[in-house]
Amino acid sequence: MKQYIATFFDHWGAVQFRNHAKACQVACTLKPVPRSLSSSCGTCAWYESEGWDIGYKIEELEAVYRHEGAQFVKEM
Repeated sequence: MKQYIATFFDHWGAVQFRNHAKACQVACTLKPVPRSLSSSCGTCAWYESEGWDIGYKIEELEAVYRHEGAQFVKEM
């Protein structure tokens, strides 16, 4: 499993993503966006999955990053 961080244009998108992830049985936690990443709302979703796409509406997302050690690699 890989760890991902999804950022959003607003807090509502982050909450909706978390609800979708939980419905898909994907572990997901909302946290402040790491300082090294930019975000419009300041809230991101950390989740673990085999791939970044868990079936959420892509237009709701600002970006998705794969977490590798101390680095974030942009996936979307």
